Amino acid sequence: MVMLASQIRASTRLHRIGEVCRHLRTVLIVLFCALATGCAHQGPASQPLKPHVHKAPKKHGSALKRYGYRYGPGYYHHVRHYHGYRRWRPMTGEASEEAPPNKSTTGAEMVVDKSAIKGLVPVYFATNRVVAGGPGLELSQISYGRAASNTFGYVTVSIPVIHKMGEVEIPGTNWWGIKEAEQDGKHFRIQKLNRLSREDFAAAIANPADSLMLFVHGYNVAFNEAAFKAAQIAFDANYKGRVMMYSWPSKGGWKDYDYDRESALFAPDGLFDLLQLIKNEGKVSRIIVIAHSLGSEVVLGALQQATLTRLGITELIFAAPDVDRDLYLQRASQIKAAAGAVTLYASSADLALLASMKKAQSKSRMGFVTKSGPTLVPGIETIDVSGVGSEMFALNHSTFSTSRAVLDDIGRIISSPSHLKPPQRTPSLRSMPDDSNTTYWMYPY
Repeated sequence: MVMLASQIRASTRLHRIGEVCRHLRTVLIVLFCALATGCAHQGPASQPLKPHVHKAPKKHGSALKRYGYRYGPGYYHHVRHYHGYRRWRPMTGEASEEAPPNKSTTGAEMVVDKSAIKGLVPVYFATNRVVAGGPGLELSQISYGRAASNTFGYVTVSIPVIHKMGEVEIPGTNWWGIKEAEQDGKHFRIQKLNRLSREDFAAAIANPADSLMLFVHGYNVAFNEAAFKAAQIAFDANYKGRVMMYSWPSKGGWKDYDYDRESALFAPDGLFDLLQLIKNEGKVSRIIVIAHSLGSEVVLGALQQATLTRLGITELIFAAPDVDRDLYLQRASQIKAAAGAVTLYASSADLALLASMKKAQSKSRMGFVTKSGPTLVPGIETIDVSGVGSEMFALNHSTFSTSRAVLDDIGRIISSPSHLKPPQRTPSLRSMPDDSNTTYWMYPY
């Protein structure tokens, strides 16, 4: 009897435990469904009732003018993020149109919530990525495949009202693996994407009185991320000229370094073609090229083709360049001959360059600072940015666009009508090894 009673009690306890587990499972299922439903409806709840208006405007940016923004080069700041509210006023440039009138374009416009954004940055682009489809253009049509020729166009990037200097705010993913919905007030967003013919693109950028900043992105960067980064640099550096990017076919994944490196070797022809177009048909007063990471390999390849051709580059900036040290030294004369002034930002704490060095079995990289110091070339102004803080050096190694100090220095380079030496534009930089024998500069620790 005792044994039977014990078995009955044990059976009862197991039954109760089973009941509790079933109830708990039911509660978890209900909670999961509620969360999933909330996430699924999160995006549309924060969007306008009619987010997409598909049409072919007569003038670029006409839709944006309705919201208090002049759409065009140099007109992208509605509210300066560090000055508070101010009425719109033109920043530079000659007109609010980006292409000649009566030229048709195609693409999708989005209704912009003016109160949710700090500004709009128009970014011209050329890309040798494979672009599928007809004359219209959607982001999904732009792939990481390699194309034999360039596609031209422009995007309009909105800067969210919560933007902090040096950051590119993009949707995150929660612990359920569900990606956050894009919102104007929280994230960088592409509000307009248009394809242009080569002729319309050349006419749109032509302005002898203007300057042009061309950004060449690095490894692990998708097309939209390249547009966001170009817009962020221009906005945070308070740049008032035209903004452009060259997007080569990076696969956009951290595991795809080998693919990206092959693409970087493939891409110089397209960049050289773009630089020739800017020089011969753009006729802008100043051409500023900013090459980041593996994008520096693309720039060096284009400069090699331009040995007998003057491309008119005013300022050439290498930010954390992922280029072998020996190749850099071999191409040094070409680099110096290509631009009026050359600036290189290097670091001793760049984890991505360390990984690249190990993978390639390289002694050093162009943008890396070894124990003996950075790789120096007379005539190239080298700045050691190791001292801006180790928290800036994540694997994406974007210190040049995340550190306020470095952004300020780049801003003075790209905005000054003439080149200023590093200590003139940024007095806090220290001369190394000393003032009388300066070979490079560094941010103090």
